Amino acid sequence: MKITIDGPAGSGKSTVARMLSEKLGFLYLETGLGYRVCAYLWMKNFPNDEPSWEKLKPLLEKIKIEPLVGRTDVWVEHEKVNDLLTTEEVGRVASQVATLKELREYLNSLFRRLLEGKDAVVEGRDAGTVIFPEAELKIFVTADPKERARRRVEQLRAMGKDISYEEVLKAILDRDERDKNRAVAPLRPPEGAIIIDNTSKTSQQIVEEILSLLKERERS
Repeated sequence: MKITIDGPAGSGKSTVARMLSEKLGFLYLETGLGYRVCAYLWMKNFPNDEPSWEKLKPLLEKIKIEPLVGRTDVWVEHEKVNDLLTTEEVGRVASQVATLKELREYLNSLFRRLLEGKDAVVEGRDAGTVIFPEAELKIFVTADPKERARRRVEQLRAMGKDISYEEVLKAILDRDERDKNRAVAPLRPPEGAIIIDNTSKTSQQIVEEILSLLKERERS
């Protein structure tokens, strides 16, 4: 069984997906980490260049993505790099590399191979529209941009990073604009998705809502 959880940056979809993965014992794939690790490698190797598929492609053999229950681990060669992928700068470059059609096709094929025949919660921006359009349950989580920025600031400051609310809000609004208007796989609710507004709900409430949906579908 595949459950997809899509939504814009900072909507809380990652927390919901992790918690749901743990509740169900399903693998958790955070697809955005695929783009973030590519951005990280790009920044290390070509810090002054615009992202291109030709230069990025040879770097991909260094990457390993490992879906587990409750988390997704990402490795570059023999180093686990999850903690290096959380910066706003990596997020900004990730949205640039995500416009590369060839990279999206490569990663989507990889994601499908990783989860073939397995129960999984798949979280991202096109998990239900492109990667697993046949998923048994598709969720689209949204929230007011100001609330998303507030949560992101809390998250970053808890990690010891000093960043302003205004800077994060601008980054979120810019990211929304790029994601919604990109030519390849623009951000939008998947067909048949349940849309959940997370502005004033807790992650636990949303998880319970999704579990109730699953129980209803089992009964029917």
